[in-house]
Amino acid sequence: MVGGLRGEASILIPEDELRWELPADPAVGRADPTLGGFRTVLTVDTTACAALDARQRQRIRERVARFRRSGDVVVANVDGVLTVTVDWIAGPPESGRLAREHLAAVLRDAL
Repeated sequence: MVGGLRGEASILIPEDELRWELPADPAVGRADPTLGGFRTVLTVDTTACAALDARQRQRIRERVARFRRSGDVVVANVDGVLTVTVDWIAGPPESGRLAREHLAAVLRDAL
């Protein structure tokens, strides 16, 4: 996944602008939610993203809902900081892929 996140054909969010929160131990909590949560969080601050111009930043702020849930995937927009949380549906490689795909789709839809 090196290179960045493709939002649309002309936009590539650099990998170093993506912030990840991954579980310390992916095995903990998988069988029993009371043992601890298993979630993957991917965040990008579009207000400071070098790959976006001012018009694109404004579109994202206006067009991306503050909160949207699709099953175990949550997308949040807090003043242009987009956060995708994938909870309990897959192991680390799969949840990371799902987070990237959801974030890319949100950016494509907004732009």
